[in-house]
Amino acid sequence: MAEKFTDSEGREDLVYVKTEDGGYRGWRVDLLIDPLSNKMEEKILLCSSCKGMLRDACVYEGDLKCGVCIPEGVAWQPVKMNREIVSDKMISCPLKKRGCEWSDTVTSAIHHLEECVFLPVLCPLGCVCLEGERKGKVMKLEKRRIQEHQRDSCPLRELVCEFCMNKVKAYEMNPHLEDCEHFTVPCPNECVIDGGERTRQVKRRDVPVHLANECLLQKLECPYWVYGCREEMERKEMDLHEREFMHIHYRLSMTDMKLKQVETSKLLQDKLDTATERIVLVENICESKSKELSELTQKQIVTNDKLDRATKKIDFLQNDFEIITKELSKVRQDQIETSKDNQLLKDKLDTANTKIVNFEKQITEKDSELKSIIEVLYSYTPLSTGHLEWKITGVKQRIENKEYTYSDPFYVGLYKCQGKIRWSDDNTGEVCVGIYIMKGGYDDKLHWPIRYKFTFILTNHINNNNNYEYTEQVTKEDLEKFPDSFKRPTQLRNDRGFGIPSLISNTEILEAKYCKEDSITLLIKIELLPAL
Repeated sequence: MAEKFTDSEGREDLVYVKTEDGGYRGWRVDLLIDPLSNKMEEKILLCSSCKGMLRDACVYEGDLKCGVCIPEGVAWQPVKMNREIVSDKMISCPLKKRGCEWSDTVTSAIHHLEECVFLPVLCPLGCVCLEGERKGKVMKLEKRRIQEHQRDSCPLRELVCEFCMNKVKAYEMNPHLEDCEHFTVPCPNECVIDGGERTRQVKRRDVPVHLANECLLQKLECPYWVYGCREEMERKEMDLHEREFMHIHYRLSMTDMKLKQVETSKLLQDKLDTATERIVLVENICESKSKELSELTQKQIVTNDKLDRATKKIDFLQNDFEIITKELSKVRQDQIETSKDNQLLKDKLDTANTKIVNFEKQITEKDSELKSIIEVLYSYTPLSTGHLEWKITGVKQRIENKEYTYSDPFYVGLYKCQGKIRWSDDNTGEVCVGIYIMKGGYDDKLHWPIRYKFTFILTNHINNNNNYEYTEQVTKEDLEKFPDSFKRPTQLRNDRGFGIPSLISNTEILEAKYCKEDSITLLIKIELLPAL
């Protein structure tokens, strides 16, 4: 039976004749180096059906045909002479037009194509064509160009990002650079380097820190905004503004201080009026008890008068001794009852005196509390900032245990606060730092909800000028989204805090510049902002 040839890369297409039914027949005649010279040679060497050079030639129905053109199921014997003649014919490489100069016998053509560097093959990485007849299919290139393609032009080759050193597919490099945190971008405000003409370049991830702490062209509010100065200016103009408007700032701050002192005085006056009302109430109670005591004294006088009359009756009425004795006994009984009444009134008076003493003690305590509040309010200028230098020891053990770490309480003005760190679940994860509002002694006198601006500074023990900083402030959206973080505490501290869920990774925090003797130092700065 004839041999059936198939080839996914089209090698048979290059060597044999392909007919309309998709089958491969005789050898391609156009590949011959010496073409057939006469009709007799064509009759002997060409298949009568496919007109290709005979391969496994045989006689069928009086004509010479190649073994593939004979119907299936028909027995046939090859003509050895034709096979030998065809096999010895010299042919060129089917890819001669591409530049291959190979030529040899017919039988070696297939073996040559296995090694021919001009043969189109699929891209080993599987990249696809974007246009042409093979659009959407795996790209084909000549063998000799595969290595160059994989090195220089294949969109699926791996490249190393020069900024973050991560491996990225070639076709993904441009989108990657648009999101790469280490890619340098110009300052959004186009600030320049040390007065030069070149715009400062900053890593994409450091842009917020640069704008918050370094950029001389960043718009800032005047530090005396809370006192009424509504000027906004670039950072480089801030010193000049503060010098030029120093007298205005002083006047605004003094006006604000006077207003607060007036409010404080009014509050203290209200408390003093309340205490005065309580004293008047105690005095009224004492006056009422005094009237009761006077009535009891009057009754005692009346009783004494009755005793005197009884005594006189004894002197003048000896004959009526029995009757007088009975009356005297009755008077004595009245005297005993009156004594009991006197004792009861005395007990009530002692109770009233005790209550008066207690009221006086409470008034003294409240007066002491008012004095302490006055001392606090008048011994400090209006406080609007808070500062905590938090040294955390045993950092490695805390990270391994994934435990929560709380700081000592500290005050921002009269607000009591506490810092909290949640260590990440793995070494490459981010460290979460938050600020919690605690229950304080002056909460009923403060404004709620609280609003502030905070800065976290991780101390660099090697270079103090290169600390790791992060700054953010509470916005109106934060107050609406996380109301429980800024309300007045009803217990030890609020259940929710507010800060940054990803300040720095565990790997970075354990670096020598931040971690010294298994300890780190985190500075927390808080500035109160005006209520919205």
